[in-house]
Amino acid sequence: MSPGLLVRLVLGAVLAVAGLAFWGTARADEVAVSSVEASPGRVTFALTTPNLAADAVEVRAGDVPLTARVTSADRHDADLPTRAVVLVVDTSGSMAGERIATARQAALGYASSVPADVRVGLVAFADSPALLVAPTTDRAALAAALDTPRANGNTALYDALPVAVAALDGIAQPRLVVLSDGQDTSSRTQLDAATALLAGRPVPADVVALASDDPALGRIAAAGGGKVLAAAEAADLAEAFAAAARTFTHRVAVEVAVPDSLAGRTADLTVVASAGSSSVTATVPVAFAALPAAPAGPTAPAWSLELWLLVIGTFTAFLVAAVLLFGLVGRKETRDLDDRIGQYGRSRPAPEHEQSQVARGALTVTDNLLGGRAEAIAARLDLAGMAIGASEWALLRLCGAVVLGVVTALLVGNPWLGGPLGALAAVLGTHLYVSFRIGRRRSAFRDQLPDVLQLVAGSLQSGFSLAQALDAVVRDDTQPAAGEVARALAETRVGVDLTDALDRVADRMTSTDLKWIVMAVRIQRSVGGNLAEVLLTTVATMRDRAQTRRQVHALSAEGRLSAYILVALPIALATWLVLTRYEYMRPLFTTAIGWVLVGGATVMVGLGALWMRKLVRVEV
Repeated sequence: MSPGLLVRLVLGAVLAVAGLAFWGTARADEVAVSSVEASPGRVTFALTTPNLAADAVEVRAGDVPLTARVTSADRHDADLPTRAVVLVVDTSGSMAGERIATARQAALGYASSVPADVRVGLVAFADSPALLVAPTTDRAALAAALDTPRANGNTALYDALPVAVAALDGIAQPRLVVLSDGQDTSSRTQLDAATALLAGRPVPADVVALASDDPALGRIAAAGGGKVLAAAEAADLAEAFAAAARTFTHRVAVEVAVPDSLAGRTADLTVVASAGSSSVTATVPVAFAALPAAPAGPTAPAWSLELWLLVIGTFTAFLVAAVLLFGLVGRKETRDLDDRIGQYGRSRPAPEHEQSQVARGALTVTDNLLGGRAEAIAARLDLAGMAIGASEWALLRLCGAVVLGVVTALLVGNPWLGGPLGALAAVLGTHLYVSFRIGRRRSAFRDQLPDVLQLVAGSLQSGFSLAQALDAVVRDDTQPAAGEVARALAETRVGVDLTDALDRVADRMTSTDLKWIVMAVRIQRSVGGNLAEVLLTTVATMRDRAQTRRQVHALSAEGRLSAYILVALPIALATWLVLTRYEYMRPLFTTAIGWVLVGGATVMVGLGALWMRKLVRVEV
């Protein structure tokens, strides 16, 4: 045996013994406790340490031993960093025979020793490097690839390192294990470039030197923070690869049962993990969770913000409405009493009904906001026969919009869509209500007009003047005809011509028949004649037209009913689905395409309603 070979054998034995001694004694800084979570009756945490046996964990809280259960951590947990290693194996001609066979077995032992989450790849190099297996957790694929290489050719070690590093791209914790038995003989890559590549990422490289003392192997290991593992002969490869496998730590999950005596307390949790003949200890402070309180019976569910908004908005709206309505009732009763007294003589102006400070403030603000629109609103309210001021009506509409907006927002589940829709519905609803009252009042006036003219004609035949005959209509107090005629007589008392006053009544009531009567009065005043006979003839014509109108109304009732059903059906069906299958209807109110569909449906229903109204409406 040559002296050089003897020195290499002694050096290899010393390094092997040192490696075994290094790994046989675990250090305290190699164990880590993380992801500690305390819940009633238990504590869970992740334990990371090298060479940890799954059943070798003891846990104490101070001096109190606790029962611990160890399970494998989730190997594919997204929160854990990815780990991978590439085996760079020399398959040159110098590895022929026993060396290549032993190297295969050592590599297989390495793959089975590292934790299951570690991806293992394979690069073989001789004249040139080749990536046989990309880093994978499929150990069977690695075993199949290890049977492929055959020992022949030169040694391109430096060219193999960039190929292996490229295979580790995207790995959080990369590593190399390099097996070589001699110097590089055919690489185009220089040693300095290869070591710079390892140091740049960095990528630690554990170099298994098989019967070789080439200083280049030490430089490769030192570049990325790895180490040289000497193997004096092929039989030592298994131990060298096993030492390299211990570089990777094992990760396990530990669940600890906590007794009731420790509930709600804070203590130092001591974890003792055995690793072979030695052990490692870690201490971490833990605040144990308190035991849940015993159920004290059913409790009312907490109110959500939407429910609070609904309650507050509804209460405010009803409060303002109540203040206004009670004030209006009091003022109406005062006006009615003043009107009754005024029938028997002059009376003092009735004292203005006192309003609360809240009502006065609200009405003042509303008056300022309405500005010049208050007069038009008051005219519509008077035409509808509603004894309420413009500011009071506007405030009531605002309260209704707030309440309906909050309710719709809660039903729809989208405040930005439901709120405006509810408020718009309240505004349109109140507008339609006033329009409905106006239409009903005008219809009642048209129905009463023949009887009014009959009474006027009878008074004229009895010798009364036209003004006196109209005053008899006012005293008859048949509304709304009496009120409108009274308005015309009141205008005559301030200098307005009677025919002009009656013409304005005809415009207010949209009564074509009354316009004819006014025209007849003007003609009678110009050329003379018997106005009573003209009125009686007109009454007969109007009654015949009214009878025809009623017949047409009855005959077209089926068409109107069909139109009402066709318009109400989609609205009623949508409302029923929202109340019973809200999750099915939710996309209509929570997505852009849903809003487009709702808007399109609304427009189409509106157009259909207008079209059917034109079809079933017959003018007589």
